[in-house]
Amino acid sequence: MKRHHIRLSCPHCGSYLTIRSSNGITPVYREAYVHCTNVDACGWRGKMGLELTSTLCPSSQPNPEVNLPLSPSLLAQLSPETN
Repeated sequence: MKRHHIRLSCPHCGSYLTIRSSNGITPVYREAYVHCTNVDACGWRGKMGLELTSTLCPSSQPNPEVNLPLSPSLLAQLSPETN
């Protein structure tokens, strides 16, 4: 399986950010500590939050502790058309 990497840019200089560490706070929210790869010219470091916000395709093994809303596009597919 091919892995895709998220490319995050430094908010100051536009160079790539590297995730140094991260902590899972809940099953749908993670905090990550990032730093700019342009260490000599920028050197910015920060903390970011990553959140899963909706379901695009339901899981065949749902976790009862996770309650993510269905995306509007999935709701439209599941709802009967109104005339």
